[in-house]
Amino acid sequence: MLLERALTVAGYRTISAEDGANALALLTTEDVDIVLLDWMMPGLSGLDTLRAIRQSHSPDSLPVIMCTSVGEDENIVEAIESGANDYVVKPISLTVLRARMATHLNRSSTIAALEMDRQASARRMGEQMRRLMENRRAD
Repeated sequence: MLLERALTVAGYRTISAEDGANALALLTTEDVDIVLLDWMMPGLSGLDTLRAIRQSHSPDSLPVIMCTSVGEDENIVEAIESGANDYVVKPISLTVLRARMATHLNRSSTIAALEMDRQASARRMGEQMRRLMENRRAD
């Protein structure tokens, strides 16, 4: 609740889930730009929730930052290998978290813009090829 309040004050729109299953349900109904995920949750663990998120959302399209008190190297490596974009250990520095969030949000925004440009270029190339073929048939 404290983190959610601090992020709201910082200008972020937040939604929260009680557990992993609710978080996954929210992802189907809400437009989410980034996920902050605790490792220790009732029911579905944060790591299992992360793995489920990665089945439908790539790290480029939906950044996930693990926020947890579990800070051993092997846990961090496991989270990163399971698809986490980043990992912060409690107690969380809001300044550090906001900087990491900004980095991942900027990165995913840039990737989305590049993908849109790629699709537009492919459409233009297809149209040019169609016109070229029509011109060749007309000759």
